[in-house]
Amino acid sequence: PHQHQAISQIEAPDATTEANTVLSVLQKGYALHGRVIRPALVVVSKAKVAPTA
Repeated sequence: PHQHQAISQIEAPDATTEANTVLSVLQKGYALHGRVIRPALVVVSKAKVAPTA
C-alpha cells in the first residue's frame, strides 16, 4: 500500500497465483531519497471463486 495503488482486481490467471499479486503496472511510480513521490498504479489478482452448482 505504501508503494502501489491498486486500481482494479482481476481473477488470478492460474491456481498458483496468490491473491493480491501485482499482475500489471498501468503507471510507473517514483521515489526520491527513500520517499514515494507517486505510487505505481497497478492491477492485482483476486482469489478464484469456486463455481456454485
